[in-house]
Amino acid sequence: MTQTLREYKKIEYRLDQATPINKYEMNAYNVPFAGNTSTCKEVFVKGDRILEYSIDGDISFAQIAQKPVFRDELVEYVFSISKQLVSIIQNGLKLDKIVWDVNSMFVKFVDFSVQLLYLPLECNFENRNIGQFFNELLSSLIYAHTPAIECANQIVDYFNDHREFDAFHFNEFVSELRSTSQLLIIQGENGRSEVLTTDTNNKEMAIHKAEEAAKRAEEARINAENEVKRQIEEAKYQAGVAREAEETRMKAEAARVEAEIWRQRVTAEARDYEQTAILTAGDDSLYQSAEEERIRAEKASSQYADEIRRAREREMHAEEARLQAEFAARKNAEEAKRQADVAKRQVEEARRLSEQVDEEPPTTLFSNRTIVGGSKPTITRKSTGETVQINKQVFCIGKADQGVDFKITGNKSISRRHAYITSINGVNYLRDNNSTNHTYLNGTQVYSNMDVIIPDNSVVRLSNEDFIFKSNS
Repeated sequence: MTQTLREYKKIEYRLDQATPINKYEMNAYNVPFAGNTSTCKEVFVKGDRILEYSIDGDISFAQIAQKPVFRDELVEYVFSISKQLVSIIQNGLKLDKIVWDVNSMFVKFVDFSVQLLYLPLECNFENRNIGQFFNELLSSLIYAHTPAIECANQIVDYFNDHREFDAFHFNEFVSELRSTSQLLIIQGENGRSEVLTTDTNNKEMAIHKAEEAAKRAEEARINAENEVKRQIEEAKYQAGVAREAEETRMKAEAARVEAEIWRQRVTAEARDYEQTAILTAGDDSLYQSAEEERIRAEKASSQYADEIRRAREREMHAEEARLQAEFAARKNAEEAKRQADVAKRQVEEARRLSEQVDEEPPTTLFSNRTIVGGSKPTITRKSTGETVQINKQVFCIGKADQGVDFKITGNKSISRRHAYITSINGVNYLRDNNSTNHTYLNGTQVYSNMDVIIPDNSVVRLSNEDFIFKSNS
């Protein structure tokens, strides 16, 4: 069996005759590190000194920027760069010698790794603002969906909050973003794990995500239903305890009444004995006997009264526990119904995707481009009367200074990027962006990272602020 050798792309960097090459840096770069398997060497072509790079990549990042980029795909690109920056520092190399040019950065589709070029030269380089590079890079991309835009905004916010670049801290930040990725991993030939690229296998990835979401929703529904059953059984048990306590109380009450009658009888007899003793010249033995009987009756009555009180307390506790169990059961029943609805929607989405014809262009792909022509939706802030036209396919609302299309001032309860309104095929959707104080559509809470259709003349509430949405201005 013959093995097909991978074809490397060649890039030449022309040198002058005086600039020396740092041999240590060249050797360090030529050892594969953090997913970078590209190499460079010094060659002479017709008397000219040239650094020749053999690039292990498929297409340049400049070409990547010409197609819609998905959220998890974007994270992998940035993660590949960040871990290389860490490795470069650990190997004693310098970040300012990296070629910060998207035309010289090549991507391997097998794992989304970005091949960075390094200039191992003994000369001074201009310090590159890495945050500025990422901001320019992110602004040049076309995003395939809202999560990709949200992720790009998170990276922009990071550099706005960290003016001094720290490669190690940045790598930790990107690793956190990567922990929520849901890239579909498949088993390739010879047992090698490969990542399905989103441009060629987006349908499979979407189906996989929908099926996984449906599975999680179904598990949540089953757990909620089991909890309902447990709470109902608990309520039944507590109701039985309450009945037993009531029966005990009633028996104790009857015994108390009987003891009270006894006490009254022996008290009357004691008085009769007392009168008899007086008439019989001071013989009080009969009176003492009656008095002792009266004291015993009073003690018995008091004991029964204590028993009645304890039984009543037990009954009240049992009734309270029963009410709590019934309330919990109703609450969990509502959660089970909600989870069942979520599972149903996810199953329907997975079925729809699986039945979609491959040749049909995906209707969910869109770029954050300006909407041209026709009437455009508007959103009006009720407290100020400010009206803003929604002229982008992905429109962000929040209080952040950057990365929003409608900046909300004077309300600290609004999140930096609180919510998104997206327009897909003429339909407008509302999405909560994991806001602190939530988003509501016509009084109903919009759950985070779920797109819901916005009818015309809807009331959109962000935290405690109301906005009026109109589909046509």
